[in-house]
Amino acid sequence: MPRLPAFAAAAAILFSIQAAHAVQVSETVTTTAPPAKVLALIGKFDAIASWLPGAESSPADKGNEAGSVRIITLKAPGSPKVTERLTVMTPTGYEYTISNVDPKVLPVAEYSSTLNVVPSGTGSVVTWTGTFKPAGGADDAAAGKAVSGLYRAGLDNIKALAER
Repeated sequence: MPRLPAFAAAAAILFSIQAAHAVQVSETVTTTAPPAKVLALIGKFDAIASWLPGAESSPADKGNEAGSVRIITLKAPGSPKVTERLTVMTPTGYEYTISNVDPKVLPVAEYSSTLNVVPSGTGSVVTWTGTFKPAGGADDAAAGKAVSGLYRAGLDNIKALAER
């Protein structure tokens, strides 16, 4: 009998470790553009295609309203799509979750992300942070590299567009 409680305790610990396992990635860019200009560029949930390289279109069914669903069509063979849901819109950015993505496009599951803009001197700091679990056979490093690369491309383009 003593073995069963010990086994149950070990299983509970293992389950909680696996359930809690998540990867977090954060990328930042500093721009000379003031927050208002940056937010004018990125502050519309349906406008990600205007600043994220590789995104062809990004309509959102309820605009900037919480619960709005945007479907990003990518510029790639087969026009893959990523479905995202707006969690909250704030004066400095927004939070969203990905509910449907092909792991070949982005190897993540249980993904949530925040895009935020804060003043820095006369310019801004833009931070894009995501938490997710690797998917599609990717390990932490591969999934993290994919998300980090996506964020870096987007942030570098935000900077370039905002400083025009």
